[in-house]
Amino acid sequence: MNNHLELLKANTPMIDLRSPIEFAKGSFPKSLNLPIIENDEREKIGITYKHRGNAAAVQLGNELVSGNLKNSRVLKWKTFIDNNPNAWMYCMRGGQRSGIAKEWLNDIGINISVVDGGYKALRQTTMEILGSVHNDQKRWIVLGGRTGSGKTGILNKFSSSIDLEGHANHRGSAFGGFDSSQPTSIDFENCLAIDYVRHDSNYLFLEDESRTIGRIAIPNQWYSKMQNSELVIVEIPIEDRIQNILDDYIRKPLRQGIPKTDLLLSLRSSLIKIHKRLGGDLFRKIRDKMDKALLDPKNHKQEEWVGLLLEKYYDPLYDYQIKSKEDRSIYRSDVRGVTNYLSDLESEK
Repeated sequence: MNNHLELLKANTPMIDLRSPIEFAKGSFPKSLNLPIIENDEREKIGITYKHRGNAAAVQLGNELVSGNLKNSRVLKWKTFIDNNPNAWMYCMRGGQRSGIAKEWLNDIGINISVVDGGYKALRQTTMEILGSVHNDQKRWIVLGGRTGSGKTGILNKFSSSIDLEGHANHRGSAFGGFDSSQPTSIDFENCLAIDYVRHDSNYLFLEDESRTIGRIAIPNQWYSKMQNSELVIVEIPIEDRIQNILDDYIRKPLRQGIPKTDLLLSLRSSLIKIHKRLGGDLFRKIRDKMDKALLDPKNHKQEEWVGLLLEKYYDPLYDYQIKSKEDRSIYRSDVRGVTNYLSDLESEK
């Protein structure tokens, strides 16, 4: 295996020397952005490089980052290295920025390894990892079930699983967003690749997903393999599914201190996303029941609008989609049965 693969597999802590604007587009889970030049400095240096060449750009960089400013940045690198003795360092392509940073650290007696090829090479490695899934020897098991069946909770019990929704920071449905934003597509892919290359089980358990989780698209190679993998289906009564949804989407946010009015606005916003597919009459009926349940809980129950949404929208959608997957189904049962079945698979040698 190549050096880049080993670094990612080891979850190596790394200093990302790129500017914040570069870092924000995509990075790696164990990397910390400690830039050698900030965004405005990078812009000035780039203009100089374009009009006057590399030597002038390097000279300007040394002028912009000198004295106390230079010492401050070097000190931040030193602190990170002191806390992470096995740390590596990279810039975009493993060129001038990482070379200069390494020299500055050498000046204070610190030697650090630099990633050959920089971020670009690491990123290429993650793409190769994601593209390798068709050649692996793992047995992929996809867990399906109706909305509210608790699929994520089941999978999180197993070391053989990879949590796609966790990496995407989204629960998959129109109502599945969290208060915190989703990662960039690059961040999602990098995290997924690292999780996969560190996965050492003969089985890979994944939740049945649409092609996109929120605004994050599952890599084509992964989605294609998931669509051809064996399917295990969990089945639970609608009453239990309603309670699961209420726990995740109503009770938990309220316990965390989210005001009812803010929660209502968020739920309304999610409902609007599917209003065309619901149709005007059903949309208004669900919205009215939702409003009354949150604003007047003594006289109206949350179960009413959640049950209506499941029965009239999510369950028919599931019934339609599952028809094309029936031939891949190898087992179906309740939560206990599915949990025991997956446990038995995972324990196989």
